Amino acid sequence: MNLVDAIKSVFRKKIKTDDLLVAFDWVTKDVPMLYDLSVTTPPDNLAKQRTQTDPFKYGSPDTFGQDFKLDERCKSIIVWNVFSTVAFDYTYKNTFLPKIITYLNQKYSNEGYFFGYDDYTLNRKQFAIRSGAATLAKPSLAFHKKFGMNYKIDLIFTNAEFKDTVVIKDTPRYNNCIGCDAPCESKCPMSCKMDFDLVDWEKCSNFVDTPKAFEDLDSICRICQEACPYSEELTRQILNINPNYGGRIAV
Repeated sequence: MNLVDAIKSVFRKKIKTDDLLVAFDWVTKDVPMLYDLSVTTPPDNLAKQRTQTDPFKYGSPDTFGQDFKLDERCKSIIVWNVFSTVAFDYTYKNTFLPKIITYLNQKYSNEGYFFGYDDYTLNRKQFAIRSGAATLAKPSLAFHKKFGMNYKIDLIFTNAEFKDTVVIKDTPRYNNCIGCDAPCESKCPMSCKMDFDLVDWEKCSNFVDTPKAFEDLDSICRICQEACPYSEELTRQILNINPNYGGRIAV
């Protein structure tokens, strides 16, 4: 960082998470979307997505790679948690997120803020948990306090700092998982072992990440999510309010 950038950073005012809602609401105004935002800071160790050497068959557990570094100017990570009962990650990523980032960059450019994206390089759940929006569930999924396990996580990286940033430095476990008889595990068609870490993640990946599965996204396995009584109760509450939330979005 040069001297001019350093001086500017001192005088930039912090913003609130709610200040961002106008961008998200505008981009998603024509779709029945339910979401929330949380903001945290970059952790010391960045958990990467597990890499797939062959995108439909083999994987390697390359999780905590130290070769990926965020730009030193990145001060905050905005966590966009979207309620969804179907596999729909890439529509949020490819359709909505670029428009939201463009909106934010235009809105805040005069204040010296910029916003960017990692293109799914990093594991999303670490930020949902670090921002206080979620805790770790038994099948190694992030259990959102409002949406359970039926939601998608996306990230926006920025040099902006926030008044209401949350930083949870440990990895709290979802309380109801402790002592649960774990239907998420017993109903798994691949008999994956789940103990707050998807021990048999390759079994799961090789079952889900196949060309055939992606021919019908609504049929992609979600048994561990749907078997959770606590997550499903939250889903029922949401769908009782608006049955259109969480389904496949026409864009």
